[in-house]
Amino acid sequence: MLRIVIVAFWGVMAASFILPAHHLRADSLSDAYLLPELFDIMAEEGRMAALSDPAVSQNAAGRVGWESAINRIYDADRMHDDFITALTAALRPATRADALRFAQSDLGRRVLQLEVSARRALLSEEIDASARIALTAAREAPDGSPRADALARARERIAVNDLIELNVSLGLNTSLAYYTGMVDAGWMAGMAGADLLTLVWAQEQAIRDDVTDWAESYFLLAYQPLSPEDMQSYIDYAASPKGDAFNRAMFRAFDSVFVDISRRVGAAMAAHMQQDTL
Repeated sequence: MLRIVIVAFWGVMAASFILPAHHLRADSLSDAYLLPELFDIMAEEGRMAALSDPAVSQNAAGRVGWESAINRIYDADRMHDDFITALTAALRPATRADALRFAQSDLGRRVLQLEVSARRALLSEEIDASARIALTAAREAPDGSPRADALARARERIAVNDLIELNVSLGLNTSLAYYTGMVDAGWMAGMAGADLLTLVWAQEQAIRDDVTDWAESYFLLAYQPLSPEDMQSYIDYAASPKGDAFNRAMFRAFDSVFVDISRRVGAAMAAHMQQDTL
């Protein structure tokens, strides 16, 4: 039900100035990392996925009820605020300050805008398809070619923060929450916890393949304008202790938000299917 959560926000080279304490508020971090824009995109991704679910009834009354439920669940402002609450609890002051210094650096601002712009562009089915074609071409390109080198840098960027494993874990957690929401709402009668775990774990390879394809195509698209030198600086910071700590804090916050959303979508789907059988 949920588009994978690729977290792509951490530093390059921290600026050399120290920010006053009042500039380290969560809302400053949110603005610097373009989080309102990101959650607008993620909410739209979620709505698109949920509304295209083939399990949803196609009769007019059922469709209207489902759309209403999904629009309430994928409220971008609420998602953003819940995320900021969770992120604030997960971040140490030094990690927060370092992340904010990056975001306010020249390269940081450029990287963050590229990431958000690419994410928004991938809402288009045509651009998403083009990005995947470009990924296939890069995978088939000879070693040492510009396409192969760009893919190698994207893969290094993914590897330094263990983004595939973190996203697979998040995908499994949200899938379990979805089915748990359905069971708690009275659907899938007789399914116990162990049954749900078996059902979810059977999806692991499919989630891993989807995460890998999406991450590589996304990073190839997002970082096209960056020079190899700028990309390497970005990778070096992401691999640093503070860069990695920020990445993991972001994932803990995303997990909190999207597990709750998945559970609510599962409950809404159960209610929709129960209504449809009446």
